[in-house]
Amino acid sequence: MAGVLSNLYYSAKDVKDLVAAYQRDGETGLQLAIERKSKQFENVRIQIAVMGESGSGKSTLINALLELDDKEEEAAPTGSTETTMEITPYTHPTLPNVQYYDFPGFNTPKFPVKKFMKKTNFSQYDLGIIVTAARFTENDMLLAEALKKAGKPFYLVRSKIDDTVRAESRKKSYNQEDMFRKMREYCISSLESAGVQNTPVFLYSAFDLDQFDFPELREAVVSNLSETQKNLFITALPNTSEAAIERKRESLRRFIQMLSVLSGGVGAVPIPGLSLVCDLLLITSGIVFIRKNLGLDEASLCKLAQRVGISVTDLRSGTEHNWVFGEITREQVLLLMQRSNVAMALTIAEPFLDFVPIWGSIFGATSSFGVTLMMLNSSLGTMVETAKIVLQNAKAAASYEGTSN
Repeated sequence: MAGVLSNLYYSAKDVKDLVAAYQRDGETGLQLAIERKSKQFENVRIQIAVMGESGSGKSTLINALLELDDKEEEAAPTGSTETTMEITPYTHPTLPNVQYYDFPGFNTPKFPVKKFMKKTNFSQYDLGIIVTAARFTENDMLLAEALKKAGKPFYLVRSKIDDTVRAESRKKSYNQEDMFRKMREYCISSLESAGVQNTPVFLYSAFDLDQFDFPELREAVVSNLSETQKNLFITALPNTSEAAIERKRESLRRFIQMLSVLSGGVGAVPIPGLSLVCDLLLITSGIVFIRKNLGLDEASLCKLAQRVGISVTDLRSGTEHNWVFGEITREQVLLLMQRSNVAMALTIAEPFLDFVPIWGSIFGATSSFGVTLMMLNSSLGTMVETAKIVLQNAKAAASYEGTSN
């Protein structure tokens, strides 16, 4: 159910549509109706424009934000010469809704800057990032003004800070904190001279993403998005730390609440068999969605294993819940339900009460909501725990690889 997130919700009409689909085509019809509805949410897009002069490090920054090595196939090409001649989108490796747009460098001899500025629709982007490796230029000014005119938030990223630190540290009067303060003040005053106020400035080095302002930049990108986009973006971020996994847990809880409300709405309809079938379908698809966003599906694990140089089996070492990695079917969900006495009791009682007027609807709505919420929250907890163990194994492998080279 990719794309179903956060403050998006199902209406009373959607419940009626699901009921009608079940009455018309049974379980198959209900499943298809749920899939059709979920696809409406897949149109939610996050489009981030990364701009600046040639050689400023735009492509390298995009790869850092996507957690891709420059040599990987999906990565934006980098090099000492200009490699981007037109606006090029780069899709997030796990969620296709998130795209970074690499703009051409503005200081190349053959590039018609003014013509490009006129034909570019800056309003189509949700956020802009202007990258500069040295002085704030006239071209940077043009970009800032264009984004301001389009009403779009943007950040200024001062790249290649490691080079600056290395050069400045040779001076006797070198003070790193003072240098960073002056650098930010210069960038801010340059923007203000162009009539652009309150633009955040981030200092960044592609060779050490944990230093300087890169973690803050990633957080800031999230803060400027709508609630729907924000939750989508958070789930798209790689599991670089346990804190990142916990942020995903919070976003996925909102997703679970939405599915539970839908389940309760269908459960209130007194049609024998409908509520149980709907619960099982929603729980099954919900677990699959949670697993993918926590990076525990087969494709994500294979990619991570290849990156850190170990097998998928080694990545899974120490995890206790093998069902997480297997095929998620309705039968598997029923087995999970059997481990919860409360969930199983509600599920068994629900079909019998479908025949009781009024009280049957009330019980059906309450039990469906409760069972879906309980099962998905329980599965989320298990998968978060598993994701943290996988992360620890990946970090240990990467650390060993680094020390052995």
